Amino acid sequence: MILTPRLLIAPLTKADCKDIHYKNCFQEVAEFNTIGIPENLEATETLLQPLFEPQRAEQGQQMGWAIRLKADNTFIGELGMRLSTPKYNKGEIHYSLIPEYWNKGYATEAVQAILKYGFETLNLHRIEAGVATQNLNSIKLLEKVGMTREGMHRKISPIRGGWIDNYSYAILEED
Repeated sequence: MILTPRLLIAPLTKADCKDIHYKNCFQEVAEFNTIGIPENLEATETLLQPLFEPQRAEQGQQMGWAIRLKADNTFIGELGMRLSTPKYNKGEIHYSLIPEYWNKGYATEAVQAILKYGFETLNLHRIEAGVATQNLNSIKLLEKVGMTREGMHRKISPIRGGWIDNYSYAILEED
């Protein structure tokens, strides 16, 4: 578990599926999410199943965390990190919160904690994030936590039946 001044960041469990499904059903959350709005809770559980497979957890290939308020344990969102092969020693993060918790600094606090975890605990060399070029709130967050925009991928993300551009952001262990 990772603690911040206001948050508890704990590994995802099957018990979190209902909360994640609730979060993913908000149109605002789905706007830049390549998975879209899940049809039902079972679809969410199927999507998250790889995070609960022991061999994946042991290998550290893909990790997910629930973000909860420290004050009352309320679920407010999730974070994830996918790791590369050891040769490249990097991770790629994603995050999303329930809209009522947007613009309160929670996502910034959570991402800062995961970056610290990635560099200090996992000893990563580099952590990356991709973001839709229209997702201004997420762009602001990535820049606020010290990530650098390194480029743009044209029409890389399938969103709402079309293709959208993404910016590539990264931060290095020495940054």
